[in-house]
Amino acid sequence: MGRVPAAVIEVRDLHYAYAGGVEALRGVNFVLRAGETVAAFGANGSGKTTFLNHLVGLLRGRGAVTVCGMELTKENLPAVRRRVSMLFQDSDDQLFMPTVEEDVAFAPLSMGLENDEVRRRVERCLAAVDLSECRQRAPHRLSAGQKRRAALAGVLAMDPEALLLDEPATFLDPQAKRALVATLRKLPQAKILVTHDVGLAASLASRAVFFERGRIVGEGSVRAVAERFSWG
Repeated sequence: MGRVPAAVIEVRDLHYAYAGGVEALRGVNFVLRAGETVAAFGANGSGKTTFLNHLVGLLRGRGAVTVCGMELTKENLPAVRRRVSMLFQDSDDQLFMPTVEEDVAFAPLSMGLENDEVRRRVERCLAAVDLSECRQRAPHRLSAGQKRRAALAGVLAMDPEALLLDEPATFLDPQAKRALVATLRKLPQAKILVTHDVGLAASLASRAVFFERGRIVGEGSVRAVAERFSWG
């Protein structure tokens, strides 16, 4: 048997309740291994986005979250966020600098990297998402597909080991969706893909999990999980 890839993210018995006592996560266990892409299916309100928010420390519940061998604690949070990055559902929530180039440079500069290293990362990440020619453009002048890839470049500039993708094809036309899929397929990072789009998941993910009322109640191939469960 081949060697099992290392766990990039490991979640054990994760619970979380919002104010008012609404339980959003009820004992979630999950492992993401190096190089794999896992799709997360489930109805709206089933806990998927709440789960993602725990992986970057935006929310803190009961249970354990380990990232690249580090337990997610207040002290470890900066190091964790350098290893796991999230691509938001709405690119306008992530793009805020005057130019695309400045947006991609923002995170590396905030990390205190030298200017030469920041320039190298900007060049590499814009090339990875096929946006080098748009570097001096204002983000608000980009198409929806270009905005999504610009936001992805900014995420990649942190050189993460895992990507969290929250409905990444939202607002994209078929051509832009194909371009995004082609870009994501080339990236070596482990990925968690939250989506309702079975076709998108099948094109990217090696397996899938299904969230229901704050629990993962099914796991398997994308097609097997999509055929077994239904959601609105």
